[in-house]
Amino acid sequence: MTSILLISAALSAIIALYLASLRAPRRLAHRFLALVFALFAIQHVLTSLSLTGLIPALAWWRPVLAMALPAAIFLHLRIAARPGESVGWPDLIHIAGPVALALTRLGYPDGPHLDGAIIAALVFYGGLAAITIKAPTPAVRRWKFVVCGWLFAMALTDFLVMLELVGKTDLAHSLALAITMAGFLVFLVYFLLSSLHQGGPSSWIMTRIRRGNTDAETIRARLDTHMAEARPWLDPELTVARLARQLALPQRTVSEAVNDLHGTSVSRWINGWRIAEARRLIQASPERPLVELMLDCGFQTRSNFNKAFKDVTGETPSEWRKRAGASAQS
Repeated sequence: MTSILLISAALSAIIALYLASLRAPRRLAHRFLALVFALFAIQHVLTSLSLTGLIPALAWWRPVLAMALPAAIFLHLRIAARPGESVGWPDLIHIAGPVALALTRLGYPDGPHLDGAIIAALVFYGGLAAITIKAPTPAVRRWKFVVCGWLFAMALTDFLVMLELVGKTDLAHSLALAITMAGFLVFLVYFLLSSLHQGGPSSWIMTRIRRGNTDAETIRARLDTHMAEARPWLDPELTVARLARQLALPQRTVSEAVNDLHGTSVSRWINGWRIAEARRLIQASPERPLVELMLDCGFQTRSNFNKAFKDVTGETPSEWRKRAGASAQS
């Protein structure tokens, strides 16, 4: 157990340094996430000291630092979700929990009340984040879901560890702690490897969090203007790579911008433009054969046209034309 704790502490420290060194518009959000991993690193070192009985004066601070984790995670998410957000004097309220726990330990050094307070803080900040933080984009909304799940998962694992300790199982033989640390160690290794290769969920998270809303709105304006004026969707061979080249943007940037701002894939978004044109043409020339109209909108096959049309409108082109014609006559 001690070796796992020390390895996870070292990996957490490396990740903290990596996050703190990132240069991006939302550097403060990265700094708070770096603080979270730094707290994990210190806490795991203190836990190993507690297990071995070394330097008890340092191990005494382990629950206090654990109490600071939920607030740090909450502040990271709040700043990541709100462009231009900073911390001020009112945020000093978030150190009340660790200070109160430290004062409590002076009179009541040990006991389940310490774990209970930490669990309550995790649940409180998880609920506070879920209720009060409004995500401006789908990507931040998903990250909010991940962070809230992270807080509640930590509360659950701490509760299981507390049950074992109340049942007279010492910390060194806690099965819940061993499983939790093993899972956390796997996560840390994966985070580092995916970051080195610029792929995986960690890259996905950091790319979206560090891209400010101003950049996203600029990209959306360029995309919408290009689609409206150049009408590239008339090309049946249009792909995200071709669209990115037309805009002189990285393919990944275009794909992420469409996904974040429109909540859909690039292909479905392109089809949305085509279907809008198809509906306009149907209304302008209701007697025109649908096959001709389909080709003029950038579709190559009737099956793809019908499927895309129904995905957008809930009706086939024929059904929509009949209903539009009936509405015009009435």
